[in-house]
Amino acid sequence: MLKIAINGFGRIGRMVARQINDRDDMEIVCVNDLMENLQNLVYLYNYDSNYGRASEKAVVRGENLISFGKGDIVVTRNSDIMDIEIADKSVDVVIDASGVASNAKNGRKLVDTGLTRFTVVTHAPGEGMDKHVIMGVNDGSLDPEIHKCVSSSICDANAIAHPIKLLEDVYGIEHGFVTTLHPWLSYQNLVDGPVNSQSQPAHYWEDFSLGRSSVNAIIPKGTTAVTAISHVLPEIPSKVQGFSYRIPTGVVCTADLTLSLKKNVTAEEINELLERKFSNSKYVALNRESRISVDYEMDSHSVTLDLQWTAVSGGNTVKLVCWYDNEWGYAARVVDLAYRLSA
Repeated sequence: MLKIAINGFGRIGRMVARQINDRDDMEIVCVNDLMENLQNLVYLYNYDSNYGRASEKAVVRGENLISFGKGDIVVTRNSDIMDIEIADKSVDVVIDASGVASNAKNGRKLVDTGLTRFTVVTHAPGEGMDKHVIMGVNDGSLDPEIHKCVSSSICDANAIAHPIKLLEDVYGIEHGFVTTLHPWLSYQNLVDGPVNSQSQPAHYWEDFSLGRSSVNAIIPKGTTAVTAISHVLPEIPSKVQGFSYRIPTGVVCTADLTLSLKKNVTAEEINELLERKFSNSKYVALNRESRISVDYEMDSHSVTLDLQWTAVSGGNTVKLVCWYDNEWGYAARVVDLAYRLSA
């Protein structure tokens, strides 16, 4: 039974916890989050506006104890990941889901000081990681003897890296664009306001439009998807640029990949290639039905490629449509990576 500590019990932290609690080979032994009200923390785990009720209800067991049904879990409230109280718990993996840059930088110190065997960081920091891993793309080169503090990248990169790598390997990519449509996130405003007065003042977007109301508008913005991919597929950012829209929905992203290849192809050839490569994949699903975003909620794949929309223009410019649950599907990869490192 692998022992897991979670630092940061927000959207990703709670979805990671739900998926770990549904397994019989991993258990959570510590949760660290700044929320003072333990009843509120448990409530948010038990009832989720996107995914409904937890499969097993969490309960408060004491002043600093909760239970997901597998024994008592210590809850601490430290802002610095180095202060997480796990010294006596033989923790295999600390999953840092806080999104705080300093916690990512200190993730390696947790290993060096013997507090944990591994740290998994749930975003793609520019420094401090032994390796950035997208499961199904580059996890074959993961070496737990060397890679102790590992990034699980971001949801968008986990989705689009699969078809991008395949097309680059088989045909070669000359250039292209990726456009993502991403649901709102917690740092956005409900009503118009200054961009620097949002609920997470440390967020790094500076465009004033991110301060506008998130509930009734589509907001153009930059994306870190291609930058995140650069840690795994370093040749791609010189060929592919990214753009994003923040959309007024709660969950499930879609991405439009428009890529010019070095060889002429047909849509049928592309779909046949995708079917040969991914028909039995744990990480990539294929779809030919008429589905919409809500049909992909709670889908554990990193991405579903919507083959009915595959198109080719000018002989070598390919359009692919991708769908992915940016919370549940991404959390599944975080759990996979934690298991892959420590099992």
